[in-house]
Amino acid sequence: MTDAVERYRELVELATSAGSRMREHERESAERLGEAVAAGKQRQEESAARRDEVLEDVDARWKAALGALWDERWLRSDGKPAPDRSAPDATPEQSRRALDEAFVELYDALAKPRLLRRKKG
Repeated sequence: MTDAVERYRELVELATSAGSRMREHERESAERLGEAVAAGKQRQEESAARRDEVLEDVDARWKAALGALWDERWLRSDGKPAPDRSAPDATPEQSRRALDEAFVELYDALAKPRLLRRKKG
């Protein structure tokens, strides 16, 4: 009977030790996952902030373009166009750079002499 009791104690010790190691492993895994979730939320918040900045730039440039075109009353606008979903993927910085370039092109085009001048009077 002593051998059976001794074997039982060994098995209980093994099970207890395995349970402790498993709990430690689970705690470490939960900690890593918690950190990954927090990092993901941080990246999501940063992405949302960059998106909002790009949208604010687009709105500001749209209003400035309308102001620049004020003298071109023949050119009508039905409002700001919807995003072009067929455009290639770009980072927020690339998008802002493209927006700036398009805006400069608009101003350059408006500064060029008109081919057809309106008759005065």
